[in-house]
Amino acid sequence: MNKLNVAGALCLALPTVFSPTVDAKGLGQQKLQPKLEEVIVIGEKQNGSLTSVSVKQAREILEQIPGGIGFVDVSDYQDNFTQSLGDTLVFTPGVFADTSAQRENRISIRGSGLNSSFERRGINVYRDGVPITRASGITEFQEIDPLSVKYIEVFKGSNGLRFGTNALGGAINIVTPTGRNSETKNAVRLEAGSFGSTRLNLSSSGKTDKFDYYAAFTKLDSNGFRTHSDVDSTYGFGNVGVQLTDNIETRFYITSLQDDFELAGSTTLTNALENPETAVGETFVPARLSFLGGPGLFSAVDDDWDRNLKVERFANRTTIGFNSWSLEVGAWFANRELDHAITRFAGIIVQEEDEIGFNFRASNEREANEALIWSVGVRYNESDNEAKRFRNEFGERGNQSSQDFQDSNNLAIFGQISLPINDKLNVIAGAQYVRSVRENQHSPLNRFDLEDDSGSLTFDEIAPRVGLLWAPSESQQVYLNLSRAYEAPGISDLTSAGVLPFSPLEIQQSTTVEIGTRGQANQWSWDISAYRSNIENEFIDLTSGFVTNTVNSESDTTHQGIEAGIDWLPIVSVLEQNKLSLAWRNVLTVNDFTFDNHPVYGNNDLAGVPQFSYLTELSLRSDSWKAGLNLRYVDDGPYVDFANTIQSDGYTLVGFNASWNINDSIRLFASAENVTDKVYISNINTLGLATQRSQVFTPGQGRAAYAGISLDF
Repeated sequence: MNKLNVAGALCLALPTVFSPTVDAKGLGQQKLQPKLEEVIVIGEKQNGSLTSVSVKQAREILEQIPGGIGFVDVSDYQDNFTQSLGDTLVFTPGVFADTSAQRENRISIRGSGLNSSFERRGINVYRDGVPITRASGITEFQEIDPLSVKYIEVFKGSNGLRFGTNALGGAINIVTPTGRNSETKNAVRLEAGSFGSTRLNLSSSGKTDKFDYYAAFTKLDSNGFRTHSDVDSTYGFGNVGVQLTDNIETRFYITSLQDDFELAGSTTLTNALENPETAVGETFVPARLSFLGGPGLFSAVDDDWDRNLKVERFANRTTIGFNSWSLEVGAWFANRELDHAITRFAGIIVQEEDEIGFNFRASNEREANEALIWSVGVRYNESDNEAKRFRNEFGERGNQSSQDFQDSNNLAIFGQISLPINDKLNVIAGAQYVRSVRENQHSPLNRFDLEDDSGSLTFDEIAPRVGLLWAPSESQQVYLNLSRAYEAPGISDLTSAGVLPFSPLEIQQSTTVEIGTRGQANQWSWDISAYRSNIENEFIDLTSGFVTNTVNSESDTTHQGIEAGIDWLPIVSVLEQNKLSLAWRNVLTVNDFTFDNHPVYGNNDLAGVPQFSYLTELSLRSDSWKAGLNLRYVDDGPYVDFANTIQSDGYTLVGFNASWNINDSIRLFASAENVTDKVYISNINTLGLATQRSQVFTPGQGRAAYAGISLDF
């Protein structure tokens, strides 16, 4: 019996194996809450805020979704040195996150964007319900500071319909603290550790009857594990809430980010494994390209490869509460400036983008006892991007080589209803209409600039969804859903970040069926899903020695897999007597992603992510301290090429974390990563056919240790 059959049998058997007794806390997975007998009136605001629901309310809303979800509380990762969004999601079933640079993650959910490069596709990211994902369809994950988070909601696949999400991987919503739900009034967090890494985080919050505020500042510096991988990041975030009436609240959000980090580049497999710290990418420029400096071999250090991003964002979210439903209205503006130096073929990419957007959403989700639960919404955003390229001459801008003006916009209209058939079974139906426009207008630099890479694409699609949600008990659920999804290409997919002429890609289409269960029984809690997606025109990235090019697959593809999170809180008498408790959490992800009779690759596996990964953590805690030992096991690494000729090796990583609350105000914490100093491959770039000389491998970080202190006052 193969892995999928074994895990599928486990998925179907669990609801009958366990019988509900006591409520166990799901660490890193969705925790089911007993249904409240009374109706929650929105004007009562359980956490004192209309614009930011409490953790309890958020979990109750998630329970209404007939599909795979995830929930991450900031306490789940606050003892670790989490530098990016991917670091916060490692214990979320079905999410695969690896590291290509210290502040750069590749996050894939159910195979979404499984081989995209710096600008990530396949997942829509929101902060407090406002899109972080750009109108062009691309997400810069470093726009999120893990220390300015209250909790994170993960909506896998079409389960992100409540935001109008149309991406294969679904949606991630980062919810930030406010002055009404922040656990501390003022806090200082200071960390230091391996590779010259330091981080300072300051936060402050306060409230009156009508006003509240939250503000945070983070400064991160590091020399990095590899040569030429320094990080210099400054992040500021804040929000101010105003209670206009008992039933109307508005909140203003502001973000200011300057994120600069050097790039060591990818290298050969041999070099990545034998010289993981010093290996840096290098590119050979032949003599015929003398205008690029050829002939010569130029490394990431020679040409000072880096990625520098500056973001200024302003948003507003207003909630109006009525007797049995609420209306949310939002608007935002963002300015992004990118300075990205890479190979001599790609040059130095310089972009400046302005984006505006608005959304409306009405629902009665907070009133969990309503017979009919419904939501409807509209979201629109558009951006104007001025994209320039310059020659890279030892890290300095040479002659400008191209200039384009890129326009993108998206309109999403969506709705969903949940209708009870009886007191245990609900039918959920919904749909969304999505219109996406991508336009690239070439602007000639001079009379010799004859290469016109202009182009425009418009997509109009309707994606339906239907599901069943069965609750055999108050603490258990079983679900089934069938959905259709569409994903428009990002503007950088169409132009290879301005390096190649405009490529008229088709929209990616998928049909997904999913079955799963979540709940608690005895000392166990679980969240398990099995899914299968049939995909047309999947976006495939092909890396050459010059640039990464995105194409549509010439055949259909299939993504199927198992996502399992199982936690155990054993009751051990000797531990209870000493006021200690034990927790064991486990995450298993099985991926089976293949071509369907591709004319070149047949039924080969898709390159990009491993087929089997397992994470586990055993932790012991008391009232004042906690210590945990964790392990990450990857059976075999991913294939590097679609021809399936080279596959990176699997690996096992061991880590440790601990914390001690000295008193109510002072907490010490520490963590260790890769304590056995395992040499492994953390990230790859995909290509059609690989050789031993292909420079597509990124070595993982070696042994590291960090420690810190937080002061609350």
